Amino acid sequence: MTAYSDKTNQDNNTTRNQDTRVEDWMTEIWDWIDNHNIAGSSDSTAPREPEALRRLERLDLGYGKSTSYSYVDNKSVLQSKSESTKPLPAAIGNLKNLKYLRLRGFNELPEEIAQLDNLETLVYMDCAFTEFPKVLCQLKNLKALNIFSKSLEMFPDELGNLSSLTHFDMRGSKVQQLPDSIGNLSKLRSIELYANEALKALPDSIGNLTNLTILEIRASNLETLPSSIGNLSQLKSLGLYHNGLQSLPDSINNLKSLEQLDVSENPLSDISEAVSQFLNGVGGKLT
Repeated sequence: MTAYSDKTNQDNNTTRNQDTRVEDWMTEIWDWIDNHNIAGSSDSTAPREPEALRRLERLDLGYGKSTSYSYVDNKSVLQSKSESTKPLPAAIGNLKNLKYLRLRGFNELPEEIAQLDNLETLVYMDCAFTEFPKVLCQLKNLKALNIFSKSLEMFPDELGNLSSLTHFDMRGSKVQQLPDSIGNLSKLRSIELYANEALKALPDSIGNLTNLTILEIRASNLETLPSSIGNLSQLKSLGLYHNGLQSLPDSINNLKSLEQLDVSENPLSDISEAVSQFLNGVGGKLT
C-alpha cells in the first residue's frame, strides 16, 4: 500500500469519526424532540445518527398542546394528550442543510433560527405572534413563505429583506395591510392571499413586482386596488374573487399578459367602458 493510500484511508477514517461524533447541539435537539415536539410527523423528525442530522433537509416542529382521539363504538375517545413547555433550543441554528421547515404553534423563537442559511421553504402555522417575527426575515435564501395563522395582524418592514422570495402564500390571518417593503421582493412570482378578512388594500409598491405572474386575493375585504397594478407586465392570473371592490383602476388595461381573471362576487358598480371591455376580452367573470 502506498503512502498516498495510507493518507487517504486516514483522512476517510477521520471524516467518518467526525461524522459519527455526537455534539452538544445534537443532544439539545434530540432532547427537545423527545420531550416537547408535538408535530408527530414521522417523515419529518430529527434522525438519531449524527451524520444524518447534519445532513437533514426537512423538519416538522410543533409546539403547545396536542390531543388525539380514536373512535370506539362510534364514540370519540381521548387517546393521548401532550404539551410543549420548553422553547425551541438555539441548537436549531446548527442544521445548516435544512431546506424545509414547518413551525406550528410557537410563541417564541430563538435568534439562532436566522442561521438556517439554506432554508428555502418555511411553513408557519398557528403561531401565537401578532407580528410576524423579525428574526424570520433574516432567512436570506428563503424562496417560499406559507403562512396559516389566525393571530397574525401585521408584518415588520423587514419583510422586504427576504430578497430570494419567489412565492408568498398567506391564509386566514387578521392582517389589514402588507408593508410597503414588499415591493423590494423583486423575485416574487406569485402572491396568494386567501380568507384574510381584514385585508382592505394593497400598497402602491406592489407595482414594483414586475416578475409577478400570479396574484390571487380571494375571500378578503379589498376595497380598492392601487393604480400601480398596471405595472405588473408579466401578470398572467389575477384572482379577486369575493372582495369589496366597487371599481377597478383604468391601469388594469395595461395587463397585456393576463390570461385568467376573476372579479366575481364583488359589488362592482363603477366600471368604465374601457375597463369593462378589457375584462370581457380576457374572460373576466362579472357578477
